[in-house]
Amino acid sequence: MWAVFLREREAHADAVDRWLAEGGEGEPPREPVMPVVEWRPGESLHCGRCRATARRALLVVDELAAALAARPGVVKAQSKWSRVRGTRPHGSMSGEADVVHTVTGELLRLRRDVGERLELADQVPAGRSGVVRSRSVTWLVDKLDAVLGLEQLTVVSAVRDPDDPVELGVVEWALAWESKLRRLVDDEPGHTVARCPGCEMRSLEWRQRAGYYVCENCGRHVSEADAMDLVSEEAGA
Repeated sequence: MWAVFLREREAHADAVDRWLAEGGEGEPPREPVMPVVEWRPGESLHCGRCRATARRALLVVDELAAALAARPGVVKAQSKWSRVRGTRPHGSMSGEADVVHTVTGELLRLRRDVGERLELADQVPAGRSGVVRSRSVTWLVDKLDAVLGLEQLTVVSAVRDPDDPVELGVVEWALAWESKLRRLVDDEPGHTVARCPGCEMRSLEWRQRAGYYVCENCGRHVSEADAMDLVSEEAGA
């Protein structure tokens, strides 16, 4: 719907240019009608873009958490000065490992809440391993349409401040964790030279809250993968 409107707006701009070049006589070309998004009872409160954003963010969160957990020194061994004599030494979590532990715990609570709300019989796996985290992400992505259709489903999260948890919606929660994990692993998308598919301007800027590149000129949303493909296609042209 919005893609059609953007194309109509571009065509209208060209028509106005021709009208002005011809002297601007008579009525100017009629502007396209902006589409109106209406919600109907029984329909999902999340649009297709929200679903795509949440799906991508959940998968990226799992990927970034795995990358963070794989870093050397994430689990720190105790020294002989940090344990009581006669006890066996054991590892202690670093700050990075604590972040991975936290996001995995919140993910498992979300999965448990969704299972209860949807009255599903499957059990949440025990532990907070990477395998459990990945399986839970896959489970949520597989049921994402039903998950986003649940009213007032929130996650109590420590993503912003461990000492001051807040309630976040599922899409906002996934994007917040993606943003935090990207900063920790230094994987924040930067500026792209890709041309916007809508207006063909090089005006795409990364918007973390949206989880997309957004064209500063026409407002078109472009995913990180699509932006990379656009650059590759132009380079090979």
